[in-house]
Amino acid sequence: MGNDRPNLIVATIIDIGKNSINLALITSMLITIDWRLFPIMALFIIPTLLVRINFADTQNILRLSQTALERKSSYFSSLLTLDSFAKEVKSFGLGHHIRKMYVDIRLSLLEARLNISKRRVYQEVATSVIATLGLFACIAYIVIGSMRGITSIGDITLFLIILPQSFTVMQTLSTGIATLYQNNVYVKSIFELFDLKSALPEPANPAPIPVNHTIDLELKDVSFTYPHATSPTLTNISLKIPAGKIVAIVGSNGAGKSTLIKLLCRLYDPSLGAITFDDKDIRTFKSTDYQRQICAVFQDFGKYNVSVEDNIRFGDVHSINRTKEEVIDAAKNSGANLYIDKFPSGYNTTMGRIFEDGHEVSIGQWQKLAIARAFYSKSRFIILDEATSALDATSEKELFDSLRERIGNRAALIISHRQSAVKHADFIYFLSDGKITEYGTHDQLINLKGGYYNLFNSNKVTF
Repeated sequence: MGNDRPNLIVATIIDIGKNSINLALITSMLITIDWRLFPIMALFIIPTLLVRINFADTQNILRLSQTALERKSSYFSSLLTLDSFAKEVKSFGLGHHIRKMYVDIRLSLLEARLNISKRRVYQEVATSVIATLGLFACIAYIVIGSMRGITSIGDITLFLIILPQSFTVMQTLSTGIATLYQNNVYVKSIFELFDLKSALPEPANPAPIPVNHTIDLELKDVSFTYPHATSPTLTNISLKIPAGKIVAIVGSNGAGKSTLIKLLCRLYDPSLGAITFDDKDIRTFKSTDYQRQICAVFQDFGKYNVSVEDNIRFGDVHSINRTKEEVIDAAKNSGANLYIDKFPSGYNTTMGRIFEDGHEVSIGQWQKLAIARAFYSKSRFIILDEATSALDATSEKELFDSLRERIGNRAALIISHRQSAVKHADFIYFLSDGKITEYGTHDQLINLKGGYYNLFNSNKVTF
């Protein structure tokens, strides 16, 4: 944890300032005795400072090299502690096995840190001996001076009084500088993380988002290859999502449906071809402005442990003047109101069991809440990626009836393995191995008896 590092930096700077003032006063006294005393003491303290700064650099390098293992450790910890994994971990008897994996990683991390700490201790013992020698060297210098009559008894008395203080102040100042350096290295890494820029290019003069009543979203000969991959995931994809229409994409696992969604949401840019919004390349818009026009309910949608109302408002956090009635309407359109109205606190109920007052619901009810979030958004296009997979047949039909009735000038893209979710779409594309091999209405594709027909027929779905 590093949330206290900024406070430590401020506190350390204040301590360094106070010790610097004390050191300046003590130095002025030492100079009155002999100007050589302070350089001698400083010379013997510097090795300790260098060792500590070197340790801070070494520790930071180790921290960076252990990042992957720390993430893996956190993941195994979540497997053991989160309720979402509890049933499988218990039923398969995975607890001891996962715990062993977690402990092995933690021990390897601790061993590496212990090795560095050992080296630091050995080096600091050596530099402490050097510092002590410096202390005695100063004493010897004063003694020799007194024997030669160079140093007076008063100087010796003053020296013996301020010597322990000066030594302590210089050691404390050395520790403070090393601590400041170490915390600064850590905080610098945080700011480097904050300063990371998206790899997506932004236009120098972004075009304004069109405000037309009817806007189409279209892919034109789009191909895409993931970074570091050798073969394309999508090849020559051309499809259109017209305003006011419901379009479906169907395909087996690995066909490229999820990749297509990422491109439409502009999480990536096409390797070839273009995606157009109102016949304008989406790369001409500011990415955040364009992304507000797209609302996706992903297959692994977020389950936010906040109030029901906040869960829905997350669909449009940029608008501040929207009413509670709009939240309720979105819940009604998705069917989520049927269980929300039964909560004692209604829309103020906290979702999930992370907090004491939280209320857990079924995955289907969570899914309705995610869909309500999409309905609440002001996006022009809604993408439902297997967004009805946890709904029963009746709830699914009611949802699509509501979508059809209220779609207006918006458009919807439905991706599903369930025929009941796509059969009533205005147009359907069949995706296979990253290519569109069939397209048409449900009846047209069934009559083709091709990939679309075989996908559902092999799953023994009745038509």
